[in-house]
Amino acid sequence: MGLQMTKCCFCIPLKAGVIIISLLWLFGGLSLTIFGVLNFILYVKNKESKGASKEYSTAATFVFIMVVIYTFITLVAAFGLYAAIFSKKYRMLKLYSIFGYIIVGLQVIISTSVIVSSIISNGGCANYSGENSYVCNQISSYKLPYDIVSGICLILLSVYFSLVISAYARRKKEIEIAVISYLNESPDQTNHNLVVAN
Repeated sequence: MGLQMTKCCFCIPLKAGVIIISLLWLFGGLSLTIFGVLNFILYVKNKESKGASKEYSTAATFVFIMVVIYTFITLVAAFGLYAAIFSKKYRMLKLYSIFGYIIVGLQVIISTSVIVSSIISNGGCANYSGENSYVCNQISSYKLPYDIVSGICLILLSVYFSLVISAYARRKKEIEIAVISYLNESPDQTNHNLVVAN
């Protein structure tokens, strides 16, 4: 059946790991959503006052898309907290696991677009002259490796987080199946006071 994950980060129980992951996604998504909304409001005010260039409009469209994505991540994380803390049902956790894999796909798209954008803008320093060209080249020489490393790390973290959520959902399914089979095999069908630990 493959590798069975029993702990998050080798020492944290799966349920606690899922809650921590959900909180990280919730606060990260919420803060980036707020930041994006503030940037979009600033764009709208600038556009009304002086007009905006095509590049600025493209950047604003990108910010709007990112706000939608981070709002989705925030809502998924809130749903995941509900599923892990209150619902504790396999179906809810399975749905959260599917949403987690969607977040992985979105993270791959975001990280790839940031890396490609960084590569494309790396050649833009030729438009500057003298001191500005030197500063642009210095910034670009650090930005590209940073974008690549951070993009890969974010993708790997998202994959790991989704695997932890999926492992917890699988464990809850196994527990639910064990409870059902115990109840079905129980000779006394009226006494079903089985307590299942998380």
